[in-house]
Amino acid sequence: MARYIGIRHRVKKTKEGESRPTMIAISEEGNVRALELATETDELDFMLGSFPTGWRKAAEGEDLSHFLPRHRQELKERGAKEKNTRVPTGFDGLKPGDIVATALGGSGDRLAYAMSRRSEEIGATVMRIPPFRLLALRGEQSKDDDHILLAGVAENHQELCYVVGPRDRDLIAVSESYRARRDAQRARIACEQRLLQRAIGEIFLSQEGRYPEGEIEEVYNKMKASDEILANLEREEARREAELKKAVAKLDVWNLILKQVEGCGEVLAAGIITPIADIRRFATDAKLKAFAGVHVMRDGRFPRRRGGEVSNWSPQLRQALYLLGTQFNYRAESAWGLKLREYKLKLRGKHPEVVTVNGKKRYTNGHIHKMATWRTITKFVEWLHREWSRVELAQAKVAE
Repeated sequence: MARYIGIRHRVKKTKEGESRPTMIAISEEGNVRALELATETDELDFMLGSFPTGWRKAAEGEDLSHFLPRHRQELKERGAKEKNTRVPTGFDGLKPGDIVATALGGSGDRLAYAMSRRSEEIGATVMRIPPFRLLALRGEQSKDDDHILLAGVAENHQELCYVVGPRDRDLIAVSESYRARRDAQRARIACEQRLLQRAIGEIFLSQEGRYPEGEIEEVYNKMKASDEILANLEREEARREAELKKAVAKLDVWNLILKQVEGCGEVLAAGIITPIADIRRFATDAKLKAFAGVHVMRDGRFPRRRGGEVSNWSPQLRQALYLLGTQFNYRAESAWGLKLREYKLKLRGKHPEVVTVNGKKRYTNGHIHKMATWRTITKFVEWLHREWSRVELAQAKVAE
């Protein structure tokens, strides 16, 4: 008989050090039991069907070679002179025939990827439910019980979920590659900053007082050219970028949609795709616009960071979209560049004169350009939601 498993993935510790294990609910023949996965190793054990469900003291002389090293715990009891070995009494985890449900997006991408691949090997099924559907099912219940709710989803509401397959894993791989490239870029920039400060320090703290005739930048550039650590970081960044481009090239959203947008390369596309993760998370374009921070708020203002107000959009996605808007401006004859120019003309016609409000000038050329850029980006997000959703629907029909 099939088991129905709900997984509420969580980051294992908060910044304050509070433990936040991933919660598992397993429904079998009407009985539900819960497991806590305190570490990423526990998650891997569960995925492989080897998560320890209990521990016992190993018998003296017992052959423990069939236990993995991490499943042999050496503990020293209070007052004892020697350590005792503990081994699992049993194991649990993903098994053939299991049906698993978890939330779409969020911190559980890596686990969803691993469990999806494993499920194809052993004959299980891993599904994800969009957050807005999970929210509707949850109602007034506590989010703390989502793993139990998800087990019920796996059993009774599979029509609300999407099976995690190769295309979904390709999306997750892009997000992982994007983070790796971003981390490599940050490490390279940090190294350059350290070299710059060292160059400045060596010049100002020179004991001979013989300062170089050229600029500080010249000394800095010479230092950069000969620094092995920086050279290695530059090579790593280039390698990560190549990996990212290769991962993006596998995606339908790139090949069928974003590749056609002039000014949008693989890296910029990854910056847009990664925070969205899966367009099926967003029931409407309005939801996506709110997530991207390109919506119009209830009071008619455009969102931006203001003191005392919650900025509940994705800054990463908003930044990537702004960079894309800059590309539209550079490519004035492209399809989206022409839209940008069109909005500029409309806004200038609506606001022909510069006015001063509360001591600030409005509707200057710069202000009009910024307004038109964000208006164009908003329309782009609407278009992206429509086209990406269309592609997903077409792929779903093919899969049927």
